[in-house]
Amino acid sequence: MKNRSTLLITVTTLIMVITKVFYFRYELFDDMSLMNLLRESFIWLIPYFLVLLFIKKHPIPYLISINLLTSILMILVTWYERYFLIVPSYYDLSQTNQAGSIVEILPYLYAYTDLLYFIDTFILVVAIAIFKKMETPTATRLNTIIIVTSVVFSIIIQSITYNETIYDISVSSKKYGYLNTQISQMMQRNLRNKDEFIEASELTEEFDYPKFIELKNNKYLPDIEHKSFGLAKERHLFVIQVESMQEFVVGEKINNQEITPNINQLLGESTEFTNVIQQIGAGNTSDSEWLLHTSLYPKGLEPTVNFLTGKSYPSMVNYLHEAEYKSMTFHADDITYWNRDVLYPVLGFQDVFTDKEIPNEDVIGFGPSDSILIDFVTEQVKEKVSQNERMYANIMTITSHTPFKMPAKDELLTLPDSYEGSYVGNYLQSVRYTDEQIGRFIQNLKDEGIYENSVIAIFGDHSGLHGRPMTAEDNNLMAELLGKPYSLKDRFTMPFIITVPGVFKNHTINTNLGGQIDMMPTLLNLLGIEIKTPILGQNLFQYKNNLLGMRYYLPAGSFINNDHFYIAENARFPKRFYDIEDMKRIDLDMTYIDKNTTNIQEILNMSDGLMDQYTSKESQIDKK
Repeated sequence: MKNRSTLLITVTTLIMVITKVFYFRYELFDDMSLMNLLRESFIWLIPYFLVLLFIKKHPIPYLISINLLTSILMILVTWYERYFLIVPSYYDLSQTNQAGSIVEILPYLYAYTDLLYFIDTFILVVAIAIFKKMETPTATRLNTIIIVTSVVFSIIIQSITYNETIYDISVSSKKYGYLNTQISQMMQRNLRNKDEFIEASELTEEFDYPKFIELKNNKYLPDIEHKSFGLAKERHLFVIQVESMQEFVVGEKINNQEITPNINQLLGESTEFTNVIQQIGAGNTSDSEWLLHTSLYPKGLEPTVNFLTGKSYPSMVNYLHEAEYKSMTFHADDITYWNRDVLYPVLGFQDVFTDKEIPNEDVIGFGPSDSILIDFVTEQVKEKVSQNERMYANIMTITSHTPFKMPAKDELLTLPDSYEGSYVGNYLQSVRYTDEQIGRFIQNLKDEGIYENSVIAIFGDHSGLHGRPMTAEDNNLMAELLGKPYSLKDRFTMPFIITVPGVFKNHTINTNLGGQIDMMPTLLNLLGIEIKTPILGQNLFQYKNNLLGMRYYLPAGSFINNDHFYIAENARFPKRFYDIEDMKRIDLDMTYIDKNTTNIQEILNMSDGLMDQYTSKESQIDKK
């Protein structure tokens, strides 16, 4: 009877886990392939069968626990993919301490069908109750065969996956299985011989910036010969990095109200770059800081900050130090969030202000409001000015962080009824609030006599409107607001505005294609500071043509240039090729695509090579 009960429990477990894996794969990949389902299922089954094989006394609690943990893991992966539209790595899921207010968006991510992840636990309990005579099950021969088969098959799949370099987690996960891919990723990163990665490092010795500029179809010109060089020499520099701000809000109106009236007022003395694309990786805002200050690509599959060893980098901050600037950075959050306690010394910041110094008052979302931040920043700036110091201040706002819910008193827009309470409506309210605080800061600079001798740069760190929280109705609202469908280009285009009072005397729109990687050379050129170390960005005032990559949020091999937006194949979609002007899909030109894919991969390899001397090839987080 015991053997029969064990067999029945084994068969029940087999059926319910395969059913759960089927739903998991359908949610992530829209995949119903039987072969892929079998590849995926074997490795998920191993822990269950090991319990049945080796735990002689009271195996039932272990089976239920494993099943619940499996369900929790699957639903976390599903929710992550729904929000970020990215299949997460094991590292992404381990960063629960970095979740911030993401917990607040869970109502947007949950679907009633997610109960399927847990209903099998109920079925397992019922099955055990029916077969409750099984107190100390003994392994049947069939059980042993099933277990050995699962292990052998998983080892075969694992060896195949290990030997294929993982460029895109979603594609590999669809082909070989999610757990197989995660295990292979860990093995590839930690067990492969480091000599396999030396080639990128050797690029640093031969890096040729003029050749790099020409690779993107530009004619190279030395920095000091650019027309913008030194136009704002020896001015203070204030860079405001706005949380989740996208380009479309600048100059836009809703219900006859400006969404960004204070930023709009600055435009009369500004150049507005309207084609700057986000390029962050898994580090999100911290990767945005990396791009701004180093003009190198982020690592991609993991936050760049995880690979920093503490060695100082020739960053924008350090170039400013050489020009006798004092540097400050402000972020009203825990300094260990995204390991900024490592990042800021590497970048060279002299004064760092985080949640330890910025008052935790008027909390909105997961930190003090931008109003509190601006008050604090103003006092620090006044102190530096009183000491006759030329300053660089890097200011990061946080109030417009997802899920964008504002207290009623801070909702400054009167929205149409259709927008009220919607995800898009909440986003617009949060951006409008932050714009008001930026306006206060600008007025403070004017009141203190600082404004006229300053450069103020405003940019968005990454998109805010994406993923499952954007319902069909939200997408309709965006189409109504923009007068066209909300596209990937709209999602990924960030504002980049440079205000130079007295030098820029009108609103200039610069349509040159750029990325966040181009902000450092653009700003330093204005300040008359020549860059003498390798970078992978370019001065947007000077160079018109560009070729941009984006790790993590686009599949490996994707690229953006002046004419086209190419998205490589991922687990859900085939290759997609768009005209960048109207984002209409066009026929694939594989000769053209292959050439640009090769070039962007070469650029990414250059970036990794340039970074190697300042970072480790292994995540430093794993060593803590």
